[in-house]
Amino acid sequence: MPFKKIPLLLSVWGSLSLFSAAQAQGTQAPVCVHDESVKERFLPVELFTGSPMPAGNELVMVPVDRTYTFSDELPDGSLAGGDVTLKGPVAWQGQGGKNYEVYERKVPRAFERYAMTADRTGMGRVFDQRIGNITNEGKYPIGLWTQGQKRTYGTYYEFPRGTRYEPSHLEIEKLSCVWQGIPGAMQYGYKTSGSSYGYVYAPGQGLVHVMTRVRAN
Repeated sequence: MPFKKIPLLLSVWGSLSLFSAAQAQGTQAPVCVHDESVKERFLPVELFTGSPMPAGNELVMVPVDRTYTFSDELPDGSLAGGDVTLKGPVAWQGQGGKNYEVYERKVPRAFERYAMTADRTGMGRVFDQRIGNITNEGKYPIGLWTQGQKRTYGTYYEFPRGTRYEPSHLEIEKLSCVWQGIPGAMQYGYKTSGSSYGYVYAPGQGLVHVMTRVRAN
């Protein structure tokens, strides 16, 4: 099937509930303070889920059932926020009958499923109700990474009107940083051809901050 040029709807967080003007006015976006001494690090799944950090270096889909909030720094510098519900893992059959172990995630206007990539270097959506099935998306780094490292994933999005190939890119910006007094957090960038986001994850909390740099159309 030929690929069709279809605008990619990758606004991952959906429509967020904005903070009131009184709350947002004059508020500066928080910063994760870089620990430049950390050059290489194993990133466990537990950093993604907000579960207790493991003692060893194993990639395990640990059970999780939680709802949490995060802040979102918009392109104009204003702050928004939203709630996310994360549950799993559960078994799910995706594109081409492939069986996955997935986390199910609900954001304000979307339902998504996340799984490990085949090479076990990242996690990404294998389903998004706004798009359909997705194959080989790199959305969150897991496993062994180094400071400044970049990886590209050949990603296929199965829109109702056709398939689109759209590489997804991950880059480690701060392999270790301190988030509001919590050490061991991590900041990275995610890009496609039409979007650019930054994310901060903190131990015991999971996603704490989004930086919407270029919003997907």
